[in-house]
Amino acid sequence: MDFTSIEYYILFLPISIIIYFSLSTKEKNYRIISLVTLSYIFFWFASGWYFFLLIISTCTDWFAGKKIYSTDNIKLKKNWLKFSLLVNLGLLATFKYLDFIIASLNFLTLKLPSSPELGTIGLILPVGISFYTFQTISYTIDIYRGKSKPYSSFMDFACYASFFPQLVAGPIVRSGEFLEQIDNPKEFSLTSFRLGITLIIYGLSKKLIVADNLALHVNEIFVPGTPLDNILLVWWGSLCFGIQIYCDFSGYTDIALGSARILGIELPENFKTPYSATSLRDFWRRWHISLSTWLRDYLYIPLGGNRHGHNKMIIALMTTMILGGLWHGASWNFMLWGFIHGILLISNHVISLNKYIITSYLQFPRTMIVLSWLITQFFVFFTWLVFRIEDTSMLIRSMKTFIGIDGYFDFSEFVNTLPEVKILTGFILICFILLHFLSGYIGGGKYWLSRQNPLIWGVICGVSLCLCILLRPSETVDFIYFRF
Repeated sequence: MDFTSIEYYILFLPISIIIYFSLSTKEKNYRIISLVTLSYIFFWFASGWYFFLLIISTCTDWFAGKKIYSTDNIKLKKNWLKFSLLVNLGLLATFKYLDFIIASLNFLTLKLPSSPELGTIGLILPVGISFYTFQTISYTIDIYRGKSKPYSSFMDFACYASFFPQLVAGPIVRSGEFLEQIDNPKEFSLTSFRLGITLIIYGLSKKLIVADNLALHVNEIFVPGTPLDNILLVWWGSLCFGIQIYCDFSGYTDIALGSARILGIELPENFKTPYSATSLRDFWRRWHISLSTWLRDYLYIPLGGNRHGHNKMIIALMTTMILGGLWHGASWNFMLWGFIHGILLISNHVISLNKYIITSYLQFPRTMIVLSWLITQFFVFFTWLVFRIEDTSMLIRSMKTFIGIDGYFDFSEFVNTLPEVKILTGFILICFILLHFLSGYIGGGKYWLSRQNPLIWGVICGVSLCLCILLRPSETVDFIYFRF
């Protein structure tokens, strides 16, 4: 069961709402217990027996947080923090990176005489492990830093760690933000219900109409035998994948925010029209915000940030981006993706200090904004090739073609390579681009829609649901970030 399954909307979510709001706000503990129970049921359907890993992480950080807070001994505090990191990162390394490490060691020792080849374990990646691991780790680190206190109730913390709307693919929520809301549970609200339904329909439309249709083209292009020297084909594949991954992930986030909002809980925004960014720094302020701020607060700043000179800033930034890339998946292309973004961010920083650039912005602001937007999006969609393609030879070939090296234009070949559904997919892509910029202009299309007259709201939501049913391709794909 996931956010695109009919069972979620006709059974799980309605039952959750009824159970949750049938309990009085005065019976807060019962509400929390109901949420924890429902969350584990949801996670059971999503991951099976792997929900035990979530229990281990929850108990570890609950216990470590209490011990850190209860002592003034710095050495003991550090030891308990190390215990938390060892358990959480150990589980993450075992289930997500062990096979990657073994395969990498086999590759590195390939030419050594008499070097044995290690067999991979073949562990299945537990759904959501990257998200809830980072979330519970941040709780313990904040207590160690003295920025927050431990939860007074284990069930409250278990609810924070397992809250079903954002459990599988985020957003990554900070403990203080969540505690404030469950400490003061809200009664059922028609306003929150309407906004929640709007967010859910908005997310479903992104996923089923845009992401899954564009996936058909992406999956047809980036396979062996495709003429990846054709510049049109590579550009189109990169554009489609960039929009696919955004609509897929932000669609999930919208559904998560909507489900939580119906229950009276506000989760943080994770995206703010990233494809209107005019610099790489601006892009990362808009893309996967909960992860980028987590990496900033718990990795980049502890490594020194920009406080100790230019050279240390470069090291801190590159380390953060490479590890951020590796967080997405156990593969070298993800590390390369993070490395390239690190290079681009450092270049962005250096260029922003150039006096000529500053003067040009002051003299020709509109022209420079448009130029900055074009350059930013060129590099962003270039890096999506690295994110999408794991085969090294295909990746190198595609990257060279994208920037015009040894590439050619052949429109007939481009058209013949694409799947049968071409005009509809092109129309969907154009509509997305227009609506993306319109949404940014009006401060968020989903929030604008939820404020409209009930008749207008009902018609637009109804039409959107009908389009989800009519335009949903027969070959649908899981949410991309389920893999991470």
